Amino acid sequence: MQSVIDRLIERIKASQIDPNPSENIYLEDVFTAEIYKEILTRLPDDDDYHFIEHPDAILPDGTKTRKLLDLTDETILMLKPWDQDFWRQMKNVFTSKELLQAITQKFHERIQKRFGETWPEMITVPIFYRDYPGYFISPHTDAPFKIATMQFYFPSDMSQIHLGTSFLQKEPSEFRVLKTNQFKPNSAYAFVRTDESWHAVKRMAVHERKRNSLALTIYEKGKEYNSSKVYL
Repeated sequence: MQSVIDRLIERIKASQIDPNPSENIYLEDVFTAEIYKEILTRLPDDDDYHFIEHPDAILPDGTKTRKLLDLTDETILMLKPWDQDFWRQMKNVFTSKELLQAITQKFHERIQKRFGETWPEMITVPIFYRDYPGYFISPHTDAPFKIATMQFYFPSDMSQIHLGTSFLQKEPSEFRVLKTNQFKPNSAYAFVRTDESWHAVKRMAVHERKRNSLALTIYEKGKEYNSSKVYL
């Protein structure tokens, strides 16, 4: 899977940084067509995920609208046997030192502004997300122990293009949408966490199909993901 890592790094390096509201990038064709098709074919079943407890993911009638599955050696063993080797290899891609370095170097200036010359030890945590009608994400910047996030969009076609993440400018009485990433097949975006990295996702309509993605979040080591802190 070194070729997959190399392609991702190439895409990250070639992407243009949008400075508003703080540094972020958007990428297309992040995997080869063959790998992307395999990702879609091998996505975990609904029963492999578990619902999260978060106000944005619970409707007034109590219906929960977001599931997740953290991609670890332990959870891979719970997937279908014929999918395990593929996701084991992809987990190694997502958590590779080369990919972590590519993401953090892309946002080097802002991370150095935050930490100075001595950066903390970092760890990358990959998590599958599956969102259902009614789900939304209210404006937030992410928790301060997060350093950067890269999220891969996994739609099967262009019909969900409007469901991407929006970046927002905080104004005195409201948030102004600066842009909304296109939720296109085989695309991704990444951003560095700052006090200005406001982002959100508008509520999914009742007719929408499941929204599949995978997020790589880079944490300060020792402060990484647990299920009570997930907020993307």
